[in-house]
Amino acid sequence: MPGDLDPRLAATAYGSKIAHLVCAPLVSLDNERSEPQMELAESVTQEDEATYLVRLRDARFSDGRPVRAQDVRFTIESLRGPATRSPFRSSWERVESIAIVDDRTLRLRLREPHAPFLTDLDLGIVPEGLRAGDPLVGAGPFRLAQRDASALVLERNPHYFGGAVAPRRVIVRVIRDDNARLLALVGGSADLTQNTVPQTLLAALAKSPRVKLTSGPSNSLTYLGMNLDDPALRDVRVRRALAHAIDRERIVRTKLAGRAVLATGMLAPGHWAYSGDVPRYAYDPARARRLLDDAGLRDPDGDGPAPRLRLSYKTSSNRFRVALARVLARQLAEVGIEAEVRSYEFATFFDDVRKGNFQLVTMQVTEVGEPQYLHRFFHSSSIPTAARPDAGNNRWRYRDAEVDRLLDEGRRAPDREARRAAYKVVQRRLAEDLPIVPLYHEDNVVVARRALRGYAPIPNARFTHLWRASKRRLAQ
Repeated sequence: MPGDLDPRLAATAYGSKIAHLVCAPLVSLDNERSEPQMELAESVTQEDEATYLVRLRDARFSDGRPVRAQDVRFTIESLRGPATRSPFRSSWERVESIAIVDDRTLRLRLREPHAPFLTDLDLGIVPEGLRAGDPLVGAGPFRLAQRDASALVLERNPHYFGGAVAPRRVIVRVIRDDNARLLALVGGSADLTQNTVPQTLLAALAKSPRVKLTSGPSNSLTYLGMNLDDPALRDVRVRRALAHAIDRERIVRTKLAGRAVLATGMLAPGHWAYSGDVPRYAYDPARARRLLDDAGLRDPDGDGPAPRLRLSYKTSSNRFRVALARVLARQLAEVGIEAEVRSYEFATFFDDVRKGNFQLVTMQVTEVGEPQYLHRFFHSSSIPTAARPDAGNNRWRYRDAEVDRLLDEGRRAPDREARRAAYKVVQRRLAEDLPIVPLYHEDNVVVARRALRGYAPIPNARFTHLWRASKRRLAQ
C-alpha cells in the first residue's frame, strides 16, 4: 500500500499523490509548466524579501469545518516538531515566525530570503489538533473513507472548494503482478492505472477495444548515477566515456516504444528554468574508447575478453529496471567496461545508495517541479553522511564550489529571471562534470477503460484530474 497518507509524513510517491487528493495544499504545481497556482490560498503577497502574507479562500474541510489560518499554522508547526518525525522538517525550519492576522490571513516570516518559498506552500493542510495516526481529514476533493491491507476507499468531499466532484467513490488497489493488473483492466474490474504497465505490453494493449492509452510529457528523470568517490569514476573522462557509450535513442525506441524525451539534465524541456545550452553526449563508442585511453584505462588485450574497467552496477528488483540495467551493461561492455548488474529489494538498494555503497546505479526521480531540487541533488551540503543520513540527495558525492554558489544564488535571487540565469549556468556546469548521466524523461502513460473520461496525465504524475473523471455506459 502507499504508506502514510498524512501530508506531513507521506514520503512515498503514491502516498504523496493520494495525500494531495485528500488534503488540499495552499499552492500547487499541478500544471504543464510547473507554475505555482493558488489552491487553498486565495493569494500570497510578498511583503519583503523574507515575509509573505497568505490570504485563504473560503474553504471547508471534508467534515464541514472552515479552513482557518490557525490550521495552516498548526500544520507547519506540527511537522517542524520532533514528535512528528516529518521527512520535510528541514525544509520548514527556515520559517522564523507565523503570525495570525485573522481567521483567513497569516503572515510567514523566514529566517532569510528564499526565492522558491511559494512552491514550498505545496503542502497539504490538516485541521488544528490532528495528530499523527488520527483519522485523516483534509480539504481536497476526496475524503478517506476506509483503508485496509488490500485497498483504500476515497469518497467525494461535498464541501470541496473546486466545485462538484464527479466520482462518488474511488477505490485504490495495489496489484503487484503485471499480468493480473492488465487482466483487471481488460476484464473490467479496474478502470485506470498510471505508469505501471511495462512498455513492452503497451503495443498489445493499444489494440484492445476495451482500453485506451493516453500519454503526456513528464518532468520525471531516469538517470545513471555514479559514485564520484570511486577512484575510477572521479575522473570526468571516465564519466564522459560512459555517457558516450550509452545509446539512449535506441533504448527509448526499443524499451519505451518512443514514449520518452532524451534528457540533457534534471529539468525537462518545457520547464520554465530549462536550458538546452549544454554539452551533449551522442552515442559514440569510438569517442568513449578514446576517453578511456586518455584516462589511462587502455584495452589490456586488444580483441580479447579482458575489460578495461570492472564496475558494480546496482538496481532495484523491479523487472523493467533490471532489464534496463542489463541493456546499459551490454552497451558499456562494447567499449570495454564490464558492469556487473546486481538487483536488490528496493529498501536494501536505496539504503546502499544513500550510504554510498555503490559504483553505478540507475534511478528515477519524479516531480522535479521546482529547480531548487538541484540543490538537494548537487550541493555539497546535501551529501548524506553517517551523522546526517537525510542531508539530501547528493548521493554521488559531487563537490563543486562554483555550483554551490550558483545553487545558493538560485534560492536567494529576487526574481525569476535572475534565478533562471543562475540555473542556466548550473545546468551547463553539471553537463560538463556529469555527476550523473541523464538518460530520458519518460512519458506519463495512462491505461484506462474506454468508458472512463475526464482524466488526463500531468507532468508531475499526480492524480489531480481524478476528481473530474467519470464513467459512461458503452454500447455492447
